[in-house]
Amino acid sequence: MRLPFIFVPADRGPGGYDVVDRQDPSIRYGFVFEMQLPSRWVAEYPGNRPGSGRGIGGFVSRKMAGLFLYRYNEPVRSGRKE
Repeated sequence: MRLPFIFVPADRGPGGYDVVDRQDPSIRYGFVFEMQLPSRWVAEYPGNRPGSGRGIGGFVSRKMAGLFLYRYNEPVRSGRKE
C-alpha cells in the first residue's frame, strides 16, 4: 500500500522528517522525529518548533506518527471562555 504522504529528511531540531503530501509537496502535515524510550516516535503539527515539548509521543513507528498527522488536523481553539 502506498501512503498518501512521503517523508522528507529535515535538518532542524532533533533531526527527523517532514510529512508532506505525495501529490502536492507544498502541503505539509507536520514533522516526526525519533526520541529515546519510552515515546520512541513523536509527531508535531506544522508551526511547532521541533523538540519544544508540544509533540504527541508514543508512536511505535515513523509510519504511524505520519498517519496520525495525515488523518487528524491540528485542533483549533474556539476562543470560548468558561
